[in-house]
Amino acid sequence: MRGEFELVGIREASNTPPCQKEKWYKGKPVISFILLGMIAAGALAAEWLMTKDPACLGLQHYSTPPDGEFLFGTDTMGRDIFSMIWYGGRISLFIGLSSTVISTLIAIIFGAVSGSAPAWLDGLLMRLTEIILSVPSFLLSYAAARIRPCSLSFFCRRFWGRPTCLVFRL
Repeated sequence: MRGEFELVGIREASNTPPCQKEKWYKGKPVISFILLGMIAAGALAAEWLMTKDPACLGLQHYSTPPDGEFLFGTDTMGRDIFSMIWYGGRISLFIGLSSTVISTLIAIIFGAVSGSAPAWLDGLLMRLTEIILSVPSFLLSYAAARIRPCSLSFFCRRFWGRPTCLVFRL
């Protein structure tokens, strides 16, 4: 039997299911990507798209409702709200992208130092990172205590599982 092969499980070609290629967009939020891209492109091209200056005061057009000239109307100073939204989008894009780049650079530096440093420095950097990460929840609990002090025990039970976790002297 050496050198001979036996064919097992042969079936006709007509019964073989056709090989279907999976669509590239399957499982991806394509419409959301397109919409977000259009918003970002509109914010970046606001200078060329807008006919009104968002900082221009037009007191003769104060508080006008939306019409053909002012698509979203004007505010109490006569400024075009539609133009202000698109110009504000540019500022939001800049803040979002710059904060992402800065936090990524800090994380790369921390990770590189922590990975190549001695154990005591690695532990110190880890404790510093934990302190930084605890600040948002601390500020959130402080704000909840300032708004409604009696709801603090519910807040602590909800987020930390303990009825008394923080006590603020207000």
